[in-house]
Amino acid sequence: MKKIFVLIAIIFSLQAYGIDRLNEISGVVTIGNSPIQNVSVQVQNSFKETFTDENGKYFITAKPYDVLVFNYAGMQNVEIVVEDVTTRLNIEMKMNIEALKEVVVAENNVNNQDYLRLQYGVNKNILSTAFGYLDANRVGYSIKLVDGDDLNPGAIDVITALKGRAAGVYSLGGEVYIRGGAPQLKGRAIPAIYDVDGMVLRTLPFLTVENIDRVAIISGLAGTVRYGSIARGGVVVINTIGSPIRRGSETNKNYDKARLRNNIYNNDAITENRSNAPSYLKELYTCKENLAAREVYEKYLSRYANDPYYIIDTYLFFHDSGDEVFAKLILENNMKVIESNPIYAKAMAFALDYTKEHDKAKELYKKIFILRPEFMQSYRDMANSYRTIGNYKKAANMYIRYQYLIEEGIFSDDNSAIQTVIDGEMNNLFVLHGKKFMNDSNVIGFNNYTKNKGETRLFFEWNDSEAEFDLEFVNPKKNNFIWEHTLERASERVKDEKTIGYSSEEFFVDGSLPGKWQINVNYKGNKKLSPVYMKLTKFTNYNTPSQKTHVSVFRLAVKNVNQKLTDFDNLVTLSTN
Repeated sequence: MKKIFVLIAIIFSLQAYGIDRLNEISGVVTIGNSPIQNVSVQVQNSFKETFTDENGKYFITAKPYDVLVFNYAGMQNVEIVVEDVTTRLNIEMKMNIEALKEVVVAENNVNNQDYLRLQYGVNKNILSTAFGYLDANRVGYSIKLVDGDDLNPGAIDVITALKGRAAGVYSLGGEVYIRGGAPQLKGRAIPAIYDVDGMVLRTLPFLTVENIDRVAIISGLAGTVRYGSIARGGVVVINTIGSPIRRGSETNKNYDKARLRNNIYNNDAITENRSNAPSYLKELYTCKENLAAREVYEKYLSRYANDPYYIIDTYLFFHDSGDEVFAKLILENNMKVIESNPIYAKAMAFALDYTKEHDKAKELYKKIFILRPEFMQSYRDMANSYRTIGNYKKAANMYIRYQYLIEEGIFSDDNSAIQTVIDGEMNNLFVLHGKKFMNDSNVIGFNNYTKNKGETRLFFEWNDSEAEFDLEFVNPKKNNFIWEHTLERASERVKDEKTIGYSSEEFFVDGSLPGKWQINVNYKGNKKLSPVYMKLTKFTNYNTPSQKTHVSVFRLAVKNVNQKLTDFDNLVTLSTN
């Protein structure tokens, strides 16, 4: 207990030091490739403000956990949480669609579609159809709209759920008909067709009512305007919340997010792109012998001696090319360039995990912990590094310290993504290794822990919290699910990461869809002219005695290109916690 109070005292002293320290922050603000003058750069809730010059450049000082707000008329505001390492922020501003609402004209279909897409989540009158988004109030013909919340949740299907809520809709013989104005074919009414999340169907697939976001009924006359003659009987437009395959209340099985809205992979991922690699890497790639590669390393050393990325890149190159002796020599001679900065140290720790230099990785995680004791992930990383070297008791102690800090209110108990990760990994440790450091009576409570048992766990980490990217998961049927990690599309998530202190996400797969899966990444940048390193740890047979792990590390530098990271067999049903 005494050690825990000492730890808390250290945390408070380091946090106080970090909060009082001013960071000198500079960068360039652009629209595309063009710099913008007179952009306001302000420390939120303060009078501290500066403006960009004619070259788009600015300079300002701010403390860790301050929020910088970039503001320019007609552009979306950009808010960035300042971190302990924040010194360079290059901002690309985007048009404010909301500000253009009054000047968007129907003839400008591209702008109109962008606006409708952005409004879809908050405006129930907007529909997603096979022919794009449409606003039911502005199409010029009558559309009957029903909110998914107004459907009868006990109904066995969508049409039954619509009874009493959409007049003139009835079902007969497995078909759906829309009364009023529908043309006849040989004396018989013509059944409606269906537009389900942009898929035009003649027969209605089974959809659970709870999964319906909104339903629209379009008459036959209006339907033919958009859908052609097949819509003579009308159209039932159905927008779902997510997938028809839902997580059951009685089971812990996950549903497959890669099947949502029938997303189809375009086979557009490239296997590797070295076009943006630095000159030293390009030259190293051409070497066919270790001696030639060592000469290239020495050639560039004087220029890049203090560049942490040069150390990390060359270390990984020589290890992968089989010259592990020289790789270790690079590490021993250059560690001081890396260990004092948590971003560089995290990237090298990823590399050491990959090369199985686990003791050296643990020492780096310890240095990161000292640099960032207020980050939740620091506790997770320390516990995991102890576990990796087989010191299960120390790993458990780190988790116990973390739980104590939550109980004392030093860390918030808010079920954030990293907290879910730590709770799951702590249980996993006790399930698999508890008997090695606890008596049997204390382990009993963990024996029945079966969450995600037997599934494959994919744990992604990135060294720079400013990194923006999309992860694409492609299942064996070539359906895809895209997880977005950009300031534009996931601003609250990015803010949460910086405030709490983590840069990771986990996904699970089970055995319901065997075959080959593929993971791609579309890197968007990190507000600095530097690469980002991403670590992927794959756990197979999770939470079972046969659990195994495999670590990969990827260098992200080429922007706005869909690039293949890896593929794997027999992994299925993607989900996040």
